[in-house]
Amino acid sequence: MIQMNNSVLMTIDMFNKLTGHETLHPQICMIDLSKTNLSEDIRIMCDFYGLLYYNSPKQSKVSEKEWLRLIYPGEMIEIPSKQHRHADYYSGVLFHPDLLCDTSLENRIETYPKRCRCRGALTEHEQQIITDNLQEIGEELHHAIDRYSASIIASHIELLLNYCVRFCSQ
Repeated sequence: MIQMNNSVLMTIDMFNKLTGHETLHPQICMIDLSKTNLSEDIRIMCDFYGLLYYNSPKQSKVSEKEWLRLIYPGEMIEIPSKQHRHADYYSGVLFHPDLLCDTSLENRIETYPKRCRCRGALTEHEQQIITDNLQEIGEELHHAIDRYSASIIASHIELLLNYCVRFCSQ
């Protein structure tokens, strides 16, 4: 297992370089670890927020698999190597707190639960909602950065967080 020094916080750019993702925006990235061939598990402390989504169509509805996970800056996370991944689809969005400046989410981000984790399978409809929202963020990242970019991305992130709370509080 690769473990980053606890005094060094992982940035979005460092994460992208480590996992082979292209940096389209310095404050946010989409991740799809199903396409990453990490040879070792990685344990890192982040300087960003994130919403990680795990999906395995082979899992049963009564599975104890964690499906959605909200992470906060300063939290330690583990990124499993390909041979240790339990899900077929391991994706999400990572975003730096500065992305939220001057957006409606800036003052409300701390109201979301620090431990928003779903245990058990999401319905097909819930999975589609998460996938569609992640896709919308990805499409916005491929748009030229302008004065509306942060606000639009923050709105999509807020919607994802609201769904996370809804799906995980049941």
